[in-house]
Amino acid sequence: MEDNGVAKSSRVDRREFLSKLTATVGGTATLALASSMVQATPYVEKTEETISVPKAKGYQRTQHVDTYYQLADF
Repeated sequence: MEDNGVAKSSRVDRREFLSKLTATVGGTATLALASSMVQATPYVEKTEETISVPKAKGYQRTQHVDTYYQLADF
């Protein structure tokens, strides 16, 4: 029987390592099996009529723009 703390500590460390390793391997295997069973639903693209947007007319000075200029102190 080994009574020194080093031998007990190494046994505990080894057990913890093996326990964590087993949990990790088991979790990884479960994840791999579960992910192969799950299937995504197919994506159906909705087709809508395109609404023609008028082309931009360039810079337009509107009330919104004037308010911005007043608040920005130009």
